[in-house]
Amino acid sequence: VKLPEGVATPLANKGPEDIDLVVVRENSEGLYSGAGGAQGRGTGREVATQESINTRAGVDRLLEYAFELAERRPRKKLTLCHKTNVLVHAGGLWSRAFADMGENFPDVEREYVHVDAACLYLVTQPERFDVIVTDNMFGDILTDIGAGIAGGMGLAASGNLNPPRRSPSLFEPIHGSAPDIAGKGWANPVACILSVAMMLDHLGELAPSRRVEEAALRALSKLRGTAGSEMGFTTDEIGDLVAEAI
Repeated sequence: VKLPEGVATPLANKGPEDIDLVVVRENSEGLYSGAGGAQGRGTGREVATQESINTRAGVDRLLEYAFELAERRPRKKLTLCHKTNVLVHAGGLWSRAFADMGENFPDVEREYVHVDAACLYLVTQPERFDVIVTDNMFGDILTDIGAGIAGGMGLAASGNLNPPRRSPSLFEPIHGSAPDIAGKGWANPVACILSVAMMLDHLGELAPSRRVEEAALRALSKLRGTAGSEMGFTTDEIGDLVAEAI
């Protein structure tokens, strides 16, 4: 979540120096794991349950990556976002794992923020955050807020990472494929291009990664607004601007 120079944000009196953070989201467990079911479906006594699955191994894997990332960044700050006051079982696991993993990273500043408060702070004090680590559903919500304050969905890149690198990672714009507007030339391709830069960085191709990212940001400086149709440029025209900058 990084606001480029010259791109508008809906937040008053905030600029690129205030909006520069990373959300590290667990992406295989939690409420999105699909566990649960429904009894008495279609009756007045229907009961539906959705179970949140959280394993120490899965949480530790995520936390280790998040701490390593925070350690590499200048501010060296990591914020755990959860709802431990209500989700006492899952939240307790996350809190214990966060404290234990933090002992291995003494240079990283640690804090805990309830996820509802984190939503508030993202739109009032985004500069508070450097790296946020959180579970699957909370990360889904926080990243959309992050996209909103950093120029919109058309600029938001993401990666689905396999930290041990035993399997390929996947990089994509967070808005998905948007098949409803395919071929209309409305979509801003910058998020997809920035996802390529993120992929190159993950693969260790640091110079090409910087070149692609800088080209996308230079192209953005020539555009007005945040979304393709609002900027007065088509998808192809924006892509051509980036290609020229490279």
